[in-house]
Amino acid sequence: MALISASALEVRFDNRPDDDVLLAIDDLVNVLRTEPGCMSYSIIALNKYFSSMIISGFWTNEKDMIDHYSSSSFAALTECLVSNCRSIFFRSLFMDNEMRGQHAEP
Repeated sequence: MALISASALEVRFDNRPDDDVLLAIDDLVNVLRTEPGCMSYSIIALNKYFSSMIISGFWTNEKDMIDHYSSSSFAALTECLVSNCRSIFFRSLFMDNEMRGQHAEP
């Protein structure tokens, strides 16, 4: 399967989130990993306190990625984040056929 689309939430908290918040985020990401077309969903802590993190999803097709934004699991994740964090920045990337055929030159 080829990577077609990626989404990322850059999340910042004022301090280290409570353990129950971190566990809720982890549980929700584990559910999102099982959605149709999802290749992977990951949480990357940007510091040892988890006060900054990136939550990313990688998809085999654009439609499944867009559909997941309407899922109850994604809504629960964003609700959990909005209730507890200072800021969220959203990014998405869609690759077209031309981009998939290009290779980086050494």
